[in-house]
Amino acid sequence: MDNLKQMITSIDLDSLLKLFDLQIALAVLIFFILFRKIFSSIIIKIYYKIIKRKKNPKESSMYKPLNIFFVLLGLFLTINTLPLSAQFLVIINDIFQVIVLYYTTKAITTIITEDSRLFKKVFKRSDNKAVDKFICKIIRVIIWIIFVIISLRVVGFTFNGMGALITGLGIGSAAVALAAQDMVKSLLSGFTILTDKPFVVGDWIEVSTYQGTVIDITFRSTRIKSYDNTVITIPNSTITSTYVINWNRLTSRRFDCTLHLGLDTPSEKIRKFIREIRLVLENNPMVIKETVQVSLHEITMASCEIKIFLYVREADYNRFLDIKEELLCSMLFVAEKENIELASPRQNVYLRGKEEDKE
Repeated sequence: MDNLKQMITSIDLDSLLKLFDLQIALAVLIFFILFRKIFSSIIIKIYYKIIKRKKNPKESSMYKPLNIFFVLLGLFLTINTLPLSAQFLVIINDIFQVIVLYYTTKAITTIITEDSRLFKKVFKRSDNKAVDKFICKIIRVIIWIIFVIISLRVVGFTFNGMGALITGLGIGSAAVALAAQDMVKSLLSGFTILTDKPFVVGDWIEVSTYQGTVIDITFRSTRIKSYDNTVITIPNSTITSTYVINWNRLTSRRFDCTLHLGLDTPSEKIRKFIREIRLVLENNPMVIKETVQVSLHEITMASCEIKIFLYVREADYNRFLDIKEELLCSMLFVAEKENIELASPRQNVYLRGKEEDKE
């Protein structure tokens, strides 16, 4: 009878201990769920105080990840409170360490942006925002690689195991490297374009047989909009391996044309026409006066060629077209005023008759 009482007492005691452990575990989990926002706000406020920044913690990109982290922390402490096997707890500890590393890495990479104060303090910001963005991306990639290596070590995947895996995937790695060669080349070319800045967004450029306005520059390619509003995507490796003409870097643009006068036009009339054309062009405010050249260039079988050459004070291509139209119309006006007809294309046809033999 005494043995039976002792057994019942021990069973009740074990049940009470298990129930008490379960209540503590639930209390810990509920505590972290209820106070996760407060803990997140405190950490973000401390961070803002360090970098001397005034901002609402709830507007921070770290706010939600920290909330999730504290819930997981409560879950981890809850599991460790329960009477579970040692092997299971080791697995849970490894998983939690990886989770902590993940959220720490995510928080660090979230902070590292080209506009962040941390980036401004650690790195000297350049005038090119794309270069700053590229540097931030490289730093974030390196941090994530470190996270992967540390996580593999935490779960017991040693560097020896990594070496065996890499050896086994050697052929596949070589194939991927060959396939990614063009991409790497374009990325390096993109970095060259962004640092050297041969052109920027909004410039009118000419690359090989393509012309257009630059609308976007990435690390892999450059997009331009051509005359007919079609968007052309050019790999950066192509741009760095050929010539690039940036028409927006010009302070002036060249204008030249040839007028064809009829062969029957008197020489005095031609001389007067040349003087009038030169006078009209030199008086145009958009024309650089010192560059104006108007002369009788050549006499051919079809016409007398008047060659006109000058530079205008305009770099923008669309405005240059308007000036070009104005100059051409002014020269036509002079021709009409002087009663000079421009030669039209003509073709001489010679007919040869066949004589019949007479008997």
